[in-house]
Amino acid sequence: MKNIEEKILIADEEIKQLQNKRKKLISQQKQEERKKRDKRIYEKGAVFESIVKSKILCKSS
Repeated sequence: MKNIEEKILIADEEIKQLQNKRKKLISQQKQEERKKRDKRIYEKGAVFESIVKSKILCKSS
């Protein structure tokens, strides 16, 4: 009987490890998505800023 109980404990430990690995991978995926999103936002902001600056310079000339 003890052999089966040990196998159950080992299986439970493996489940916990896999759940933690899954959480870590999901977190990593979300972080990569945030980086991509932030990069797009910064690029669009830079384009917008350059357009606004050029229009301001044209008006002041």
